[in-house]
Amino acid sequence: MAQNLNQIDIGQSGGAYLSDTAVFTPPTGKVVTAVYVLDSATKFSKLEGATADALHYPGTTVTSTAAGNGTNADKIPTGTTFPEGTWIYGRYETVQLGDGSVFLYFSEE
Repeated sequence: MAQNLNQIDIGQSGGAYLSDTAVFTPPTGKVVTAVYVLDSATKFSKLEGATADALHYPGTTVTSTAAGNGTNADKIPTGTTFPEGTWIYGRYETVQLGDGSVFLYFSEE
């Protein structure tokens, strides 16, 4: 993961611009590792972590256990608005906006 973080800043693994409400899945062999919010009205319908690595990331689904996101962890409610300029880091395999626009940055799976 540390190697992937170095690649985020310069976009070596690619990225995408998302401004509609269709479900986005990254290209084969990649995951979304950073989301940059471009619009102050941005909301997520889905922000779902990659499950293959057995790690847990903040999103619209969480595992509220000691072995998951932590006890009493909350999911991000779909009506939550993120301000422009917000960065969200993790390893996501599904992104769907409810409103707004974002840049998505990829890393290798």
